[in-house]
Amino acid sequence: MRFIVILACLCSVSLAAPSAEATGPALTLGGVGLPERPPTRDPVLAGVHIDVSSSEPAHRAPQVGAAANSALSTLSLPRPVPRFAPPAAHVRTLVGIDTWFWVPAFQWRPIVRFVAAGGVVVTLVATPIALQLRPGDGSPLVSCPGPGSPWLVPGSRSLCSHVFQRASTATASGRYRAAVQAVWTIRWTSSTGLSGVVGPVVVSTPVSLLVAEAQAVLGR
Repeated sequence: MRFIVILACLCSVSLAAPSAEATGPALTLGGVGLPERPPTRDPVLAGVHIDVSSSEPAHRAPQVGAAANSALSTLSLPRPVPRFAPPAAHVRTLVGIDTWFWVPAFQWRPIVRFVAAGGVVVTLVATPIALQLRPGDGSPLVSCPGPGSPWLVPGSRSLCSHVFQRASTATASGRYRAAVQAVWTIRWTSSTGLSGVVGPVVVSTPVSLLVAEAQAVLGR
């Protein structure tokens, strides 16, 4: 017995126009009937497809593949809402200090979808696994295994942090064009025994960072 799962992920693709062909029988998502081809889809997942193959008839690979992709089409991954420390209304930080980044806890929860159709049931669970910062200053990507931690105690440390070495004032806009990214994996299982993993899928939020030089003031 063997089966092959082929996965592909493109995170920035154009949406395809829906076909005018018959949509077929309704599928079930959490007890609600849905068309087999939903009219909209999260653009981040528009290029993601689950291709299911198996030599065992009992696995019902075509039905599992159709149900898995229908469940995937109903999924929407939230864009991260980043927080920074030092805090400021326009995300201002300083050269030479740890700049923390994190997302609220409510954004770091698994998302579950399931579809029942054609005598099979597919359950899909999307889970955030890492938070990343593209600093925009030429430094490498910063990645940490979790949502990060809010800054609370002076002198504490966080894996979700970055030290800027140069002020952003030398750039054309005066700011670094950064991005905070949430990395997700999507696991699916079926009632026939087939299963697989999609990902990693990266969801990004652009951020404009103002990084300034601290000015020392000497008094007498």
